[in-house]
Amino acid sequence: MDKNYKIIFVDIDWTILDHHKHDWDYESIDVLKQVQQKGILVYLNTSRPYDSIVHTGLFDVFTPDGIICTNGGVIFAGDKLIHSNVIPEPIVAKIERICSKYGLVLELATNTERYFTAEPNEYVDNYFKVFAETIPPVKKFHNKDVSAILLFAPESFDVKLQKLFPKETDYIRFDDHGVDVGYCRNNKGDAVVRVLTYLGIKKEEAIGAGDDLQDIDMFNEVGLSIALGNAKEEVKNAATIVTKEISEHGVGEALKEILF
Repeated sequence: MDKNYKIIFVDIDWTILDHHKHDWDYESIDVLKQVQQKGILVYLNTSRPYDSIVHTGLFDVFTPDGIICTNGGVIFAGDKLIHSNVIPEPIVAKIERICSKYGLVLELATNTERYFTAEPNEYVDNYFKVFAETIPPVKKFHNKDVSAILLFAPESFDVKLQKLFPKETDYIRFDDHGVDVGYCRNNKGDAVVRVLTYLGIKKEEAIGAGDDLQDIDMFNEVGLSIALGNAKEEVKNAATIVTKEISEHGVGEALKEILF
């Protein structure tokens, strides 16, 4: 394969963070560090908000060259914020009122912080059994800088809430108790294009690695795409190559074959 790659975009959950073990794929992270030493940039590309990444502890073991978070809604090149898709305050306030009526908790994220709108309940507990991380503080909606909304609710609420939520929002269920409530259809592919344009890097010089449906948009905007062996079938079908599962250090194994 052509080894003239300049940047790699890598998802976090189930790509380098193994939720079966609640721990990192350290072997793959070591390969990402070696990739950086070769002069290739490594950007995270995740649906998580920035503060959520902080509390995973990833930055204690790896320093990325840039971060795409909230499914493409917020982008950092190094420490510089280059894009933020802020959700209008009236939309956030309406969603918060609806969820409060039904006793549902929201996680609101700004560019660098996040908080809950109510005390954790059973739906939050069920979510965090899978996605274990630090629970943020509880606050009332208090600013105009929300860039991501995470709803904790089972599927039984879907039809009702989709009718009530503002039509400008996207209702994206990704877990039995987790829903991303998006605005203006953030996606990882658009974010990749923004980063490549900002850095002056060609599509053909980029690699993307991931496992879930949101990663297909990323795959469409890179020259070579890697699906984990544990990825959903649609993701595997959209990828250039399918590597081993996360438990077998799929990202690292694929990158070693491509770049070394």
